Amino acid sequence: MGLLKISVLAGAISAASLGCSEDADVARYVDGLLIDYTAFDGCGWVIDSDNQLFEPLNVNEFAIDLSDSLRVRFAYAEDDDQKSSCRVGTVIRLLDIYEK
Repeated sequence: MGLLKISVLAGAISAASLGCSEDADVARYVDGLLIDYTAFDGCGWVIDSDNQLFEPLNVNEFAIDLSDSLRVRFAYAEDDDQKSSCRVGTVIRLLDIYEK
């Protein structure tokens, strides 16, 4: 009977650890503030999230009303292949964005 309890416990721990694994395909959402930098040479829309600036390459691909100081929630992937012409933040590719 003791061996059965140990087996069940080991199976439960194994299943729980699988559920907590980091999955690169799962989007991680963060909150931010959409800021209009289009008046500055080479810049577009920027997202400020906890005093970290992001330069999204594809914000125009989403059905969102682009307005300055709009609170948003977004998921992203860093785009190391693209260089920023604005140079104010990390260049990202949005996976999703919506008004918060």
